Amino acid sequence: MARLLRHQRRAASGRRLNGDGKDDIGLFKRGTSGDVLVALSDGTKFGTGTLWHDYFGIGNELPYVGDFNGDGKDDIAVFTRGTAGDVLVALSDGAKFVSTSTKWHEYFGVGDEVPAVGDFDGDGKDDIGLFKRGTSGDVLVALSDGTKFGTGTLWQDYFGVNDEIPGIGDFTGDGKDDIGLFKRGTTVDVLAASSDGTKFGTGTVWHDYFSVNGEVPLPRAIEIM
Repeated sequence: MARLLRHQRRAASGRRLNGDGKDDIGLFKRGTSGDVLVALSDGTKFGTGTLWHDYFGIGNELPYVGDFNGDGKDDIAVFTRGTAGDVLVALSDGAKFVSTSTKWHEYFGVGDEVPAVGDFDGDGKDDIGLFKRGTSGDVLVALSDGTKFGTGTLWQDYFGVNDEIPGIGDFTGDGKDDIGLFKRGTTVDVLAASSDGTKFGTGTVWHDYFSVNGEVPLPRAIEIM
């Protein structure tokens, strides 16, 4: 089954895969081929879908998009899950994703942990984050230096537990991505915790009674079937 490129950065950044300032569309084929196709925008339409990478994002691996090296062109990353929890990145050169996927992190996003992508320190390079879920609700971030992701460190705790739906976005407009949360249940509060570049602050209510029952909220870091 094909899957659209997953992307948790703020909407203003978009999916500029060739770096021309216009958002494009992409597709992960999944299955055994793992082909990644891109159709570029010319400002009035999307062109023909062309192969930019193969054997990337197969099985239950989770593919994402972000500008991980800060060059203005969005790249692709995959969380392999399983017991290794490797995070692989293939950089965009504007016409394709480079053929060799390299490991930028390991043991990140295993089991039912929920990975996410965002520029959490505001340096122009997208980082990776992780919602631990369960009862701890820890949120970890590993910052990008343009060639790899650093050590995952705790930026928040008890955020996104059980059936709560976490998401990523620059809610304050300061250039640093923050974390948000849809509570669901009976209160259906929407919380946000702002990034100061080194951690997320206290989660505060930004809205109430929003996204009830089967309603699908955005932005979100998990799929809702």
